[in-house]
Amino acid sequence: MPTFVATLKRLHFYLLVLITLAFGGFYSAYSHADSITPRTYKKLIDAQELLAEENVDDAIMSLKSWLEELDEDSLDKALTLQTLGYAEMSKERFQVAIGYLRASLDTGKLPESVKYNVGYMVAQLHAALGEYDQALSFAEEWFVTLEAPSPTQFIFMANAYAQTGRFEEAVPYAESAIRESSEPRENWYQLVVAAHFKLENYAQAAENLRTLVATWPERISYWEQLASTYIALDEEEKAFAVLRLAWLDDRIEKESTLKSMAQLALSRGVPEHAALILEAGFARQIIDRNASLVGLQARAWAAAKEYEAAISGYRQLAKIEDSGEPLLKATRLYLEMEKWSDAELVILDAIQAGIEKPGEGYLMLGMALAEQNKFEQSFDAFGRAANFADTKRRAKQWLRYSDGLFKQQQWRQSFGR
Repeated sequence: MPTFVATLKRLHFYLLVLITLAFGGFYSAYSHADSITPRTYKKLIDAQELLAEENVDDAIMSLKSWLEELDEDSLDKALTLQTLGYAEMSKERFQVAIGYLRASLDTGKLPESVKYNVGYMVAQLHAALGEYDQALSFAEEWFVTLEAPSPTQFIFMANAYAQTGRFEEAVPYAESAIRESSEPRENWYQLVVAAHFKLENYAQAAENLRTLVATWPERISYWEQLASTYIALDEEEKAFAVLRLAWLDDRIEKESTLKSMAQLALSRGVPEHAALILEAGFARQIIDRNASLVGLQARAWAAAKEYEAAISGYRQLAKIEDSGEPLLKATRLYLEMEKWSDAELVILDAIQAGIEKPGEGYLMLGMALAEQNKFEQSFDAFGRAANFADTKRRAKQWLRYSDGLFKQQQWRQSFGR
């Protein structure tokens, strides 16, 4: 609304001058019955001078008084109503202005060229008030009369259609505005992008976003939107490339963007890159070491098989969340590394801190103990794991395996081996 208001105020006096200058032409262009009278002409000239001097209230008072003396359905009344509409518009009384301008149109006495310009002005006033359906009812009729519409006229139509949810009709007008302008405005591209998103035309949205990124590279939101659009198109590699370029250019400053970039790196099979991106973000204080990001980095290190770094991350996460769940993940990594004693210590901490599935914890504890030949302790751990439905079968299998190892150890010892 503020944009429409500012535009209307700029146009106001310019239009008044044009209308006043046109009065002389009306005198000769119409028959005696349909031409403006000398007295009305003078009244309108006087009103125009008052308006030029910013004596708007005096101009309105004079015009209203004169209006009462005029015949219905006369050109004099049509032009007086029109001028009153412009005067009220300068006071930002848009509803009142609309009333006068529509009454001027209803007389049926305005010349065709003037009638369509007044209709356009009514459309702009309705748009300024957020009444876009009414704006379109006037603008559609006006637009077809234009031989060579200007970019601003195209974009007016595009805005009106977009505001009424008619995005498919808005797009051609906005694209015409961009095509016909030597310097298209940023918000014109924004309108096109928004319309394409609404229509789920992601390829066209990406095309316009590439222009926005190239023209206004300082706007990180365009980089983010372009990456999101590529994701919607199942082109994650392009999405990652866009965010990586923004990162290398020191444009990324939001946690959500950095997180998206790390997630894309992880999904693209470069987990080490994801972990390093997050580490750089922590170091530059772009992001905080919160649970979400620390957990993401730990997963990235684990996927990169940098187990020590991943375990360190899971230990940090356990402290942040005050939970044993991250320690369960750290234990799995220790078991994979065959660091049995480390696994034993960490899983005990996990069980003590509390985990969602205790059976898993006791099962891992039993594995770590069995591999250290702590068989009696492992039997106890597997026995505990067997008390839980989700680990009962595996616990019994491990118990048999551990028992076999224990018997082998006893056999070797009995023969002094």
